[in-house]
Amino acid sequence: MDVDPERTVDELIEAAEAAGERPGLSTRLDAVRAGTERNGVAVRVDLAGKLVGLELDDRALALHPDALAAEIFELSAQAGTAALRQGLHALSDECGPVLAAMVGEQLGLGPETAAESTEDAVGAVGAVDAVETDEVRSWALPH
Repeated sequence: MDVDPERTVDELIEAAEAAGERPGLSTRLDAVRAGTERNGVAVRVDLAGKLVGLELDDRALALHPDALAAEIFELSAQAGTAALRQGLHALSDECGPVLAAMVGEQLGLGPETAAESTEDAVGAVGAVDAVETDEVRSWALPH
């Protein structure tokens, strides 16, 4: 938040109250979830890449255990990258694009724009929710 020396105390109080109505960075980062699906396996992870949702349909259950484990591992990694990009977007909004770019560079994330990554991640989360089958075995951790 920029501090303008010409602002009155009332204007500063009003600005501080307006900022308080928006979720803070910590709240936004805690809410980050991303997911993807393929071959009957749907995963959802949090910002840290921790698996918080898994859905397996009959196609997934027909896979060899090693193939199923590999699919879960690979999809979790993809969703983890999407979650990190969402986190960088939130960081950019709160702290500016320069800091977000520096953090992204340290994490080894490419120069993809925040808008593109958010759209991809939101689409990926929607893919998890859209999985439909007669027999879906599902679990999710409360957040």
